[in-house]
Amino acid sequence: MARKREKSKAFWRWSIVAMLGAVFGLFAVVALNMPPATDPQTACRTDHRDPAHTVLLIDQSDPFSTNDFGWVEAFIDQEARQLPKYGRLTVMTPNVKNPYDPQQVFSQCSTGSADAANPFFENPRMVEDNWRMQFRDPLNAAVRTVLEDQVAPSSPLAEAIHSIFDRADFSPPGDKRRVVIISDLIQNSENFNFYRMGADFETFSTSRLAQDVRDTGGAQVVARIVPRQSYDLPMSDVKAFWSSYFSTANADFSSVN
Repeated sequence: MARKREKSKAFWRWSIVAMLGAVFGLFAVVALNMPPATDPQTACRTDHRDPAHTVLLIDQSDPFSTNDFGWVEAFIDQEARQLPKYGRLTVMTPNVKNPYDPQQVFSQCSTGSADAANPFFENPRMVEDNWRMQFRDPLNAAVRTVLEDQVAPSSPLAEAIHSIFDRADFSPPGDKRRVVIISDLIQNSENFNFYRMGADFETFSTSRLAQDVRDTGGAQVVARIVPRQSYDLPMSDVKAFWSSYFSTANADFSSVN
């Protein structure tokens, strides 16, 4: 009898330990899934710890046709979906009047698309609807405004790129920072002009603007080249220039036609 009582006590002790472990485990899971405090206007974390940041630089030096709207919006939708929850997306355009101060037209954080929803804690359809309403639709509206805006007389791309990497909020690790340039990639400003000097990186290296090339710490840079019926300069030369530029800047550069 004594042995049975000891076995019974041991059983209940282990049962209690197992139940307490399950309770603490449940609390741990809930704690790990507790959302951080966010800004109600931008959905960004109030502690400024953005898990990722993508900057879209849209060049308006040549007009976008109505045929361009579709692929640009589809391309940006893909970029937006790649962002993790609370990842920031900023849309900027080069500033002709003040080349080192590109104009910001949008900067908000993703509420998380259905692609990254946790089915144990979230309803994917509700997550997707909220993402579209709070993040994707405002982004679409901002991008459409840029695409329909008037054509800029010049294109200070290098100055804008320098300023992007100088932003205080562009500080996640290198592989979480991404710059997407939607442009024909023609640098055209008073500091350096492809039309006058050519798309030659050696010539650029002797210019004052070359002093602004900074180490990006391995950030990703993607150029989405805007299709034109004809280009003013050989696109192979233009791509080679930016490949050299971003290699010097220690960036992971690629281009997409």
